[in-house]
Amino acid sequence: MSSMPARVFSGYRRLFRARKILFTGDDRAMKESRVALRTEFDKNRHATGTTHLEGLLVMVDEAEDMLLNGIVRGELNKEKNAYEVKIKKEHAESMDSETITHIDPITSETSANESAKPNVVITSTNNSSAGKDTR
Repeated sequence: MSSMPARVFSGYRRLFRARKILFTGDDRAMKESRVALRTEFDKNRHATGTTHLEGLLVMVDEAEDMLLNGIVRGELNKEKNAYEVKIKKEHAESMDSETITHIDPITSETSANESAKPNVVITSTNNSSAGKDTR
């Protein structure tokens, strides 16, 4: 079993890699996620107790999984009034029929666009609902 500081540092690096994979090309999200990760790790810098630290490491594992498999990015296509979302294989495998047809916005800017009620268009997936307009 590796030392606790090594495991914490490894978790920190894994989260940074996961955010880079998810937010590549989105400078704002890259900056905000970097600040948020650093803030959370700094907040727990002086945490003690094996049980507490193990709990924090479980949270790191869950956050990494969420970043890599639980969030998809979409781009608003104003001409079609639709968010085009490309679902990767790992996302499609973890989605059920309800999840694949409902995608929640995660930014205030995206939420503001909700008034226009754009559709979500899934443009790439292994699931049979590919290309289906939803909402």
